[in-house]
Amino acid sequence: TLIAIIIAVASLHAFRAMQHASVTGSIQPSYGAKTIWAIQGNDTTKIFSDNGAFTCNLKPGTWKLRIDARSPLKDRDVEVLVQDRQNTDIGVITLHY
Repeated sequence: TLIAIIIAVASLHAFRAMQHASVTGSIQPSYGAKTIWAIQGNDTTKIFSDNGAFTCNLKPGTWKLRIDARSPLKDRDVEVLVQDRQNTDIGVITLHY
C-alpha cells in the first residue's frame, strides 16, 4: 500500500510538472505597472516585475494579463496563449497616457 501511494504521488507531481509553462515579457515604461495579474477563469495569479521585466509559470491555455498602471498611464489587458512546456515571450507591452 505504501508503494502504491508513493507511485501515485510521484505520478501526480510528474503530471503537474508537464502541465506548466511560462510567460515572459516587459512593461514600458518600466515604472508603469503597479500590479500585473494573470487571469484564466477562476484562476488568478499576481505577477511581480523587476524594472518592468516579468516571468511567470502558468498552466497551458489562454490567459488575460491585466496590467494595473500607475497614474497617469492607462490600464491594459493582453491576451496570451500559453503552450504546454514552453516559454511564451510576449515582448514589450507599452502603456499609454
